[in-house]
Amino acid sequence: MDDIYFSKKPKMNNDSFEIPTINIPDINSEKQNLSDRDNYAPYRGKEKKKKQKNQSDPSPSSSSGKNKKNSGCFAPVRKIAFILVIVFTVSYLLTVGAAMFSGCGRLSLKRNPYITFNQLHYNPLIKNILLIGVDGNDSSDSLRSDSMILVSLDTVHGKIKLSSFLRDSWIQIPGHKFAKLNAAYAMGGAQLLVDTLEYNFRININDCFLVDFTMFTDIIDALGGIDVEVTPAEAGFINRTTRHTINSGDSVHLNGDEALVYCRIRKLDSDYMRTYRQRKVIKAVLDKVRNGELLKTVAAFFRVIPKIRSNMNPFEIACLAYRTGFSALFFDIVSTRIPTDGTSWSGTEGTQSVVELDTVANANYLYDFIYTNYQESADGQ
Repeated sequence: MDDIYFSKKPKMNNDSFEIPTINIPDINSEKQNLSDRDNYAPYRGKEKKKKQKNQSDPSPSSSSGKNKKNSGCFAPVRKIAFILVIVFTVSYLLTVGAAMFSGCGRLSLKRNPYITFNQLHYNPLIKNILLIGVDGNDSSDSLRSDSMILVSLDTVHGKIKLSSFLRDSWIQIPGHKFAKLNAAYAMGGAQLLVDTLEYNFRININDCFLVDFTMFTDIIDALGGIDVEVTPAEAGFINRTTRHTINSGDSVHLNGDEALVYCRIRKLDSDYMRTYRQRKVIKAVLDKVRNGELLKTVAAFFRVIPKIRSNMNPFEIACLAYRTGFSALFFDIVSTRIPTDGTSWSGTEGTQSVVELDTVANANYLYDFIYTNYQESADGQ
C-alpha cells in the first residue's frame, strides 16, 4: 500500500493541522474518457495494428527473392548429391546383376556342431568374415589353407580389423585330433576350418570367402596394382628366388603376380612376418579402394566375381562389397595376429615343427581386439 505524507502548516488558533485534499479520479469518468477517445479516433488503433502487421510480414516479392537467393546457393550441392546418388545406385545395381549372373561358386556353411551359439562372442554391429587363401590355383577342398585372415567390420568403433592365424599353430581340430591349423581345411573344407576357429577362440564367424592364387592376382591387377613397403632383404629374396625383379622402398608398386610372391615369402624370416606381409597387402588393397575411382573398383569386382566362392548369395555379396567399400573410406584399419606375443612357443610334434600356443590367453586377446576398442597390435613381430 502506498505511503501518504501529511504536510505541516503554520499553527492556527485552534492549534490543529490541516489535512490536504486528495483528488481521487473517478473510475467511471475515466472509462467514459477512454470511450470518448475511441469514438473520436475509431480507426487509429486498427491502422496501427495494420502497420505493425505490414512491418512484420515481408512482402511476397521480397520473400520469393530470398528463397531464390538461398536456392541458388544450394543448387550446386544438390546437383552433386544427386549425381552421387545416381552413380552409387547404378553401380550397385550393376554389381548385384554381375553377382547374380556370374555363376559364382557357393560354399556350404552350417551351424557349428561342436559348440553352442551361446558360447560364442557375438555383436550384431560387428561382422566377422574369414578369408581363406588356398595354396594352389584350384579351389579343391583337399588343399591346405595357406592363409587365414579374419576381417572384422566394426561399426561400433569405426574400424576394419584384420586378424591373421598362423597356419602352423598346433591346435585341437574338433571331431579329429590335434594338428596344424592349416590341416583343418584339408580335412573338412571351409566348414571345418570355421568350426575349428570358433571352437578354440570362441569368436562367431558370420561368413567366409575362399581365395585362390588366380583370384588374388586378378583382384590386384583389376585395381591397377598396389603400393607397399618392401625392405631390401625382401626385395633381395624375391630377386634371388623368383623370376621377378622388384626394388625396395617405402612405397613400391606391385602388380598381382609380384604381390603374390611378396605375400608368400616365408624362408627369409618367419611365418609371423609372412602373415604381417599378407595383412600389409590387404591394407594396400583397402587403401586402393579408398583412394581410387569408384568405377574402377566396380570393374574390379566384375572381374573377380565369377571366381568367388562364398556361403553368401549374390545379393549379400553385393551388399557386403558396398559396406566394405564405405567402411574403407571412413574407418581406420588395424591388424594383429594369433598367437599374439608371449602366448606361444616353438615346438615339435613328431617330425613337424609347430607353434604351440596358450589357447585361452589368445581367445581372450582376440575378444579384446575384435569386440572392444583395444589399441595394441602385434604387427611386424
